[in-house]
Amino acid sequence: MSDLQQTNSEKILLSWVRQTTRPYSQVNVLNFTTSWTDGLAFNAVLHRHKPDLFSWDKVVKMSPIERLEHAFSKAQTYLGIEKLLDPEDVAVRLPDKKSIIMYLTSLFEVLPQQVTID
Repeated sequence: MSDLQQTNSEKILLSWVRQTTRPYSQVNVLNFTTSWTDGLAFNAVLHRHKPDLFSWDKVVKMSPIERLEHAFSKAQTYLGIEKLLDPEDVAVRLPDKKSIIMYLTSLFEVLPQQVTID
């Protein structure tokens, strides 16, 4: 895959994530690294598509590691997405960009691409 394609698919993925998480004031996704360390963005993506799975208010009160574990467990249980990431590897100053993109791509493939705007 060329750099141009890579950048394009990253742009699409990032805009999908930003659109998906827009209603969540605590979440502001700017990249595929530091925006994900507190676990809120992963949970917001899941919650926006499947709000009946869990309470957002509960997630906000969790620690970053708990939030990441929560999101990865829910995605595995309800969407069949393998836990490609360890919470301990994401809750760091600079998590691995490729790993996060790979995981988000899995979510992107199973969740609706179009989010209804309220």
